Amino acid sequence: MWVAKFKLKDDKEDIHSPLCEKYQVEMFGFPLTNYEKSGKINLLISTTISGSEENKDKFYNDLKKDKRVKFAERYKDFILMQTIHPLSREARREIKIFYNKEYILIKPVHIDKEGWEHWEVGCLDRVELNKIINAAIKYYNGKLISVKDEKIKNITNLEFSPNLSEKQFETIKLALNEGYYNYPRKLTIPELAKKMGKSYSSFQENLRRAENKIVEFFFEYR
Repeated sequence: MWVAKFKLKDDKEDIHSPLCEKYQVEMFGFPLTNYEKSGKINLLISTTISGSEENKDKFYNDLKKDKRVKFAERYKDFILMQTIHPLSREARREIKIFYNKEYILIKPVHIDKEGWEHWEVGCLDRVELNKIINAAIKYYNGKLISVKDEKIKNITNLEFSPNLSEKQFETIKLALNEGYYNYPRKLTIPELAKKMGKSYSSFQENLRRAENKIVEFFFEYR
């Protein structure tokens, strides 16, 4: 299968990229479907957000204030939303390209803290794949990273992490960032607990519960 990796940035019309920049939040999302109703184009999108709890709350509150967001529902870091856009020839053309049924998303679309959208799209037809590459470059300041004919090893969906509690997530994130899982380990559990301002037993419990959920999640479909 032909796989294209590219990034784009819509500085004028996009809803999410400016908010990611403003609040230093990252998004990992899937465009689910689109339809026309009451003279508008409706898009359904599912996404997971990553960042500090304070910034994620601010991001979501601002998102709901945007008049183009007709519906938004949040559960922890997961957001399901419906956005509406004027029906125009240009909008129809863009929807036709980016929601082309011949494409598959190899990974969720990633919007980084600088507002760039990172896409990894697969298609059996190289000529058809060129359409989304050309559209990204022409209309959205797109930059092509690579195009390859390669074997697909995995398709990543939004359920890329188990349902960790906030404490479990922050605990294992600290452990990872501080090199606990490196070899040799940079810090011990007592040192990590002190760094986080938690007791040894509390930190160890949250870390072990998080690790257990991740291991169970990994082997759920294997």
